[in-house]
This record gives sequence, structure tokens and C-alpha cells, in this order.
Amino acid sequence: MHLNVWLRGGVAAIVAGVVLALAAPARAESVTIPAAGSLPAIPGNLQRPSGPGPFPAVLILAGCDGISSLENKTAAELASKGYVALILDVLAPQGIKNACTAGAGTIATSARLAYVSLGWLAAQPGIIPDHLGVVGFSMGAIEILGLIDPLTPHDPPPGLKAAVAYYPDCGGRRADVSVPLQILDGDADDWTPAPPCAALAQAATAAGKIVQITTYPGVTHAFNLPGAQRTYLGHTLRYDGSADRDADAKALSFLATYLK
Repeated sequence: MHLNVWLRGGVAAIVAGVVLALAAPARAESVTIPAAGSLPAIPGNLQRPSGPGPFPAVLILAGCDGISSLENKTAAELASKGYVALILDVLAPQGIKNACTAGAGTIATSARLAYVSLGWLAAQPGIIPDHLGVVGFSMGAIEILGLIDPLTPHDPPPGLKAAVAYYPDCGGRRADVSVPLQILDGDADDWTPAPPCAALAQAATAAGKIVQITTYPGVTHAFNLPGAQRTYLGHTLRYDGSADRDADAKALSFLATYLK
């Protein structure tokens, strides 16, 4: 499965931070989220817009085969738009490099690691702690559902205000999402099929939740992974530039609506 979440400042300070972010390149650094309870330390890559901020922040969760060019591209783009972006490596703390054949326990642990990381992110300087978002791809998108529509109910991560899930597995969810959710998937996805996500969106919307969904005709799993054109573990992965560009624009618009 691809294969590949803020002390409130004044409006003027946020706008100024965004302008500075657009004027200069982002700053990237390797970080380690400290161990918490039974959870080990978590490595990540943090990209900050130029300028003091404060900025909204977005956690990026990769697919089951780990961090790829997709997550790095997403972080760079978010930083260029005035967000602090944290790419999280949830596999290394679990001692694995590829979780594409792993069970539900790996995904559940990964969601717990993401939860802890959101708390760490909110506490960092130059970040608006109640303007957090999360973007996830495939397994990372399933982890998002574990954060905001968990199979076993728990409190949502403090400060999380928006979530963007690319081609998640929505089967068995309660449709009780705790923050605005955007789902981007394809109707030709033979790994995490689209109908359960359509059902989740319909049920959540009927319950007064905010869920937006775009399902692209003829589009497969990992449609936004440049170069994807293969069969992986029996599933078709095919890049679609048109869907990628449209989904990218929709995700940025969605995050701006709820985080800026």
C-alpha cells in the first residue's frame, strides 16, 4: 500500500510570516520526537518557512513503504505556502523499513506515534499550537482515520483542525470524524477501494460533520506518486498528472480554509 498533525498571533503577524515564507527558501532540519511512555523516540524532518512566524503546522504521514519523494515534495510545497511541515518516520521506531504486508497492529502503533508527534509539534517555537493539520498517503491516511475517527474512541489530538487523506482504507469506520476531513482517491483503486470512503463521507455529512471527498474516474492507488507505473504486491499503481495537480490544489485550499 503506498506506497506513501499554535499561541494565536495577530493577523498581521501571520500574514507577515507567510510573505516572508514566500520570499525565501524553507529551512530543513532533522529532529527527534522524544520517547513518551511505552513509545520510542521518533525521527522526522522539519521544514520551516523563513521568518519568525508564528506559523500553522502540518504533520505528513507516509505510505507503508516509508518516506519517498512524495512526502518531501509535499513538505517543501507546504513550507513555501507558510506552513511548518514535519515528515514523520513511523517505521524506524518499530524496527521495520516496509509495512506493506504488516498487520493492523503496525498501523495502530503508527497512529499513536503520530498522536504524540502532534503534541510535540504544537509545543515548538514559532508554531500556532491550535492550528495543526495532518496530511497522509495510503497507510498514512489510515493513520489519520485512527486519529480522527478511531475504531476505539479516544479524544482527538489537541490543536488538530484539519486532515487530508489520500486514498485511505475507510472500511469499518464509525464516520464520527472529530475535525474537517478531505479524502482524495480514485475509482480504479484496487488496493483501498473508493466505495467505503464514499459511504463514510455520506454518513459523516448526514451527521453534521465536515467531510469533502473527490474520487477521480479511472485513477488508481498512488496516483500522485511521480513515476508510478507498475504492479506492486498485486495492485496497480499509475501516476496521473491531471489528478495529482487537481488534488494538490484542493488539499492546499482545504488546509488554508481551516488553518489560516
